[in-house]
Amino acid sequence: MLQNKKYLMGILCFFIAGLIFAQTSSLVTRYLQKADDQYTNMQYEEAFKTINAALKLSENKDEIPGNVYLLATQIYTKLLEKMTKTKDFTLFNDVTMNLQTYPKIAEDPQVQKYVKQILQIQSDIKEAARDAETRKTMESIADKQQAQNKEIMESIAATQQAGNEEMKEAIRQGLESAGEKTADAVREVSETTNNTIKELSENSHKTIWIIVILGSVGFIVFLILVMVGIRASSRATRMQAEQLDSTLKLIAGMQQTNNQLLLGGVTDFGGMGLKSAGSSRWGMDALPAPEINDDEKAELKQLVIDCEKLGSEIDAVTRRKNNSKNVSELVYKLAMRLGLDQNSSMIYFAAAMVYDAGFLAVPEELLEAENLTDEQRKQLKEHVKLYEQYLGFVPRKYWQIFKDAAMYHHENNDGSGYYALMGPDIPHIARLIHVAESYNSLISRRNYKQIMDKETAIKELLSKPNLYDADVVKTLDSIL
Repeated sequence: MLQNKKYLMGILCFFIAGLIFAQTSSLVTRYLQKADDQYTNMQYEEAFKTINAALKLSENKDEIPGNVYLLATQIYTKLLEKMTKTKDFTLFNDVTMNLQTYPKIAEDPQVQKYVKQILQIQSDIKEAARDAETRKTMESIADKQQAQNKEIMESIAATQQAGNEEMKEAIRQGLESAGEKTADAVREVSETTNNTIKELSENSHKTIWIIVILGSVGFIVFLILVMVGIRASSRATRMQAEQLDSTLKLIAGMQQTNNQLLLGGVTDFGGMGLKSAGSSRWGMDALPAPEINDDEKAELKQLVIDCEKLGSEIDAVTRRKNNSKNVSELVYKLAMRLGLDQNSSMIYFAAAMVYDAGFLAVPEELLEAENLTDEQRKQLKEHVKLYEQYLGFVPRKYWQIFKDAAMYHHENNDGSGYYALMGPDIPHIARLIHVAESYNSLISRRNYKQIMDKETAIKELLSKPNLYDADVVKTLDSIL
């Protein structure tokens, strides 16, 4: 009897399990049908949620049915493709978490393709946001600089006005003092003269002496006036010199502030200042540094912004993240330390962001090739000649610097570069970029190179004087 009960219980459990399985299979089928309808109607977000429910129900089985995986892969692909177009990544985190749960979907090439594109888009959006913040900071600093310059100039004008008032008062006091002394002298001389004339009138034979005495008195009065004038002039000159010294100190302070603020929004140069540590020949060959008016400042500011934008595009096609930013910062520091003026260093900074503009004209498959043939290497070298079409925004007065940067940054000290220029024949901007680019390459992550630390990278550059300007490398070592 007990054995029959066990038998009946076994049949009942089997029947219940079969019923549950049938209901689950039926529910999965309904989810599949609903997901397929939503997929057909391009309701990819709803289809994504529905197919996930089907996948969840199927997890209890030994293996998820192939038709479930097939439809899920199609829905995931279309949803990811839609994200790349609309830039709406609301469900992207859910997708990536489910791809970890269902690796079979993640292995699909199309799914992998769109996931990589979305990750790159998100990275670009963040980079663009940082660039926008940098430009905003730069504009804010420029506004603060302009306000500070105005305040300083007003202070200088007030100081000059006060000095002029003091100088006028000193002259007035000097003249008053001179007038009083002259009046006393004249009264004294007048009394003496009257007495003398009285005496001489009594002795007509002494008339000649009257003329002599009057002449002497006039000469004495003249000397007194001259001495008083010299004293007043000396005091006024001393006050003017003190005022000039004060004004020069204010102007020096203003100039130091300008130098610190001019590029602070773009990068931090460590408070290096204007001290020259290199050969004077660098400063002699640099651009002239006249005072820049407001229009020229605005022009230079826009030039930096345009170069920064183009530099980002160059980094994107060459797969070198932040290369233009890193190289241009090093070039600016080198230029300042080697004695170039502020204006020249600014132009060098801008040119160093776009020196590889010619790569934008190189076919993409050539840039992505891992193993280049001799013909492909020759074609790749042509990028130094293809820059001109991308630099039309550069003002003509700065064009030579940008041309030298783009054409000659692969020249070596021994003449083994693209154009066979040697040593001093290589433009300064090209020498700085050659060193900065090579250093940045040595310390950056590359699949085909071992990463070096700063000290090892400098030693590597110094060991090749046939390629790099040793003075530039030593200067780079001093600013790192």
